[in-house]
Amino acid sequence: MKTLRTAVVGVGHLGRFHAQKYAACSNLQGVFDQDPERAAAVAAELGCTAFASLEELLAGVDAISIATPTSTHFAVATEALRAGVHCLVEKPFTLDLAEAEALEALAAQVGKVLAVGHIERAHPAIRHLRGRGFGAPRYVEAERLAPFKPRSLDIDVIMDLMIHDLDLTLWFSGEHLQDIRAVGVAAVTDKADMANAWVTLGNGAVANLAASRVVREPVRRMRIFWEDRYASVDFTTRQLRLVERGRGSVPGIPGAEEQVLELPAEDALEYEIRNFLGAVLGQEAPMCSAREGRLALAAALGVRDAVESFLHAKEGTPCREP
Repeated sequence: MKTLRTAVVGVGHLGRFHAQKYAACSNLQGVFDQDPERAAAVAAELGCTAFASLEELLAGVDAISIATPTSTHFAVATEALRAGVHCLVEKPFTLDLAEAEALEALAAQVGKVLAVGHIERAHPAIRHLRGRGFGAPRYVEAERLAPFKPRSLDIDVIMDLMIHDLDLTLWFSGEHLQDIRAVGVAAVTDKADMANAWVTLGNGAVANLAASRVVREPVRRMRIFWEDRYASVDFTTRQLRLVERGRGSVPGIPGAEEQVLELPAEDALEYEIRNFLGAVLGQEAPMCSAREGRLALAAALGVRDAVESFLHAKEGTPCREP
């Protein structure tokens, strides 16, 4: 992968990490940011070029990460794809479905990889569960709570945090959202900072998802229930607890056997970027395709509509069509 010429557009908090990973596993050409001083600092750190414009950057690279504000994803990715450059776009994919659909169509037209950075798919516990082939779950519950941070405030907590768990729910189930009920509170910004969604999937399965960006202690947990087993994932500690029917006896659950797996520490962002570069080389499929990124966006927009209706004391709104 060292032969692939790469770059990062947008080197704020997350984009800088993207640039570090590319420097380790590819031929990092440089970075571009609307803040020239920030771009220069990252370029100096990694020994690459701070490009003066997006056009200049695109002229000499094969693949890029786009880690700019969500409102700019569409414009940057459109220019990059038209220049013949493969793109990994940070989540959320775009601001709306029309933009997502247009980018998906453009990538297909020009024959370039367009991936979306739903990084929790790279978490060791999630990859382990996907590899077990348990099929579609019947019930999912998740909490994703974080202390307030003065970034990503151009989007609400649904697009910032809950979209991760919406994406994983769709990924595990292979289904679309059938019905959405949600509530939320605009606690410290003019957008929803806390939200709870109860969603029903096309196969009748249900997910209960909570997200907040105004708590003291971070929490990132998910429990996934199948007919004869359930898994409990702690994304922070990388602990996976799997309870299955068997001859054992788990406290409070007779006739069950329990496994507690302490999974190895792995760099999820590095895994995601290596997967993207592998997709560019035709060696594997992108971990999250443009279509899957669009479906996660559609689910998040549906939840946001329901929350906004709640905040304005109106009737609930139906799920958007993916």
